[in-house]
Amino acid sequence: MTRKPSVFATANELAELFGIISLRFEVSAVGVRSTVRTAQGLKVPVIPVAKRARPDLVVVPALGYKMPDPLIAALGRSDVIDAGHSLRRWVGHGAMTAAACIGTFVVAETGLLDDRPTPSSTRPSTTTST
Repeated sequence: MTRKPSVFATANELAELFGIISLRFEVSAVGVRSTVRTAQGLKVPVIPVAKRARPDLVVVPALGYKMPDPLIAALGRSDVIDAGHSLRRWVGHGAMTAAACIGTFVVAETGLLDDRPTPSSTRPSTTTST
């Protein structure tokens, strides 16, 4: 993204307006591949993960899949697996993590949520056999 998402830019502007002394949000879109596209096919300019120092916070976006089979296939893609490796490395060096919607499954696949309480609006499915 060439500019900060509006919520972060607004937070920075309001802090300045009200004289609040705080760290400013600096937002970057980072990718494990040179080309990143949204679920709608829009190209997102990214900084290569190798050129990004450890962030304070990583927000994992949703993958754009809602049904189990396509989601499972997406979680097995090499770019998603590589992103998980980067996420584990950053968290291992002190970064915090958050995820949007189905992005929680990406974080879960890394093992970072093992044995930890995790709030989510996505409930696990229950299967019963007859």
